Amino acid sequence: MKNTIKDRSHWLDVWIRFRSGDQSAFSEIYEEFIDSLFAYGSKITRDRELVKDCVQDIFVDLQRLQPNLHHPEYIEFYLFKSLKNAILRKAKENKRTNSLPIEEMVSFDLQFNIEQDAFDLESDRFRIEKLKTILQTLDPQKRELLFLKFSTGLNYVEIGNLLDLNPDTVKKQVYRTLDHLRGKFGSQLMELLMIWGIRP
Repeated sequence: MKNTIKDRSHWLDVWIRFRSGDQSAFSEIYEEFIDSLFAYGSKITRDRELVKDCVQDIFVDLQRLQPNLHHPEYIEFYLFKSLKNAILRKAKENKRTNSLPIEEMVSFDLQFNIEQDAFDLESDRFRIEKLKTILQTLDPQKRELLFLKFSTGLNYVEIGNLLDLNPDTVKKQVYRTLDHLRGKFGSQLMELLMIWGIRP
């Protein structure tokens, strides 16, 4: 799990340097968040080209709006929120989505960071597929909640803002979802989640 306080302090400093025109700070933001943004966007929509376009637009806008940008409390939240808004906006306009409703585009195939030394590749693939099968029993929003809770440094307030939910609702839904999965899959689920560094 990230040291969120340290990360936020560091990234606030990077953001301040970026706003002052430091290109190395912009490069640091890009290198740190480009992969996680693409991973998050790919869970919102299956249209990977649309995700690529939106991610690139986010960074173009950062450069263009640099002098007027505010100080976000946490850069990752700011970027995730910007990306989600951009994807939903473009998805409504873009014919590449085949005019599918947003609800039908959302898949949210959850993936967690794996402790690579914990098991061999064959066992790795088996456990990934097993966990995916379990998580597919959830609706997309619950999968997104678990992703944001366990795979980012976002707090409940930020997750709530991202999903238009009350922070208390977010917290309750996370725990209820885990309780539901625990009741349905028992120790099997606990073992799989612990491999991904999650202690529900």
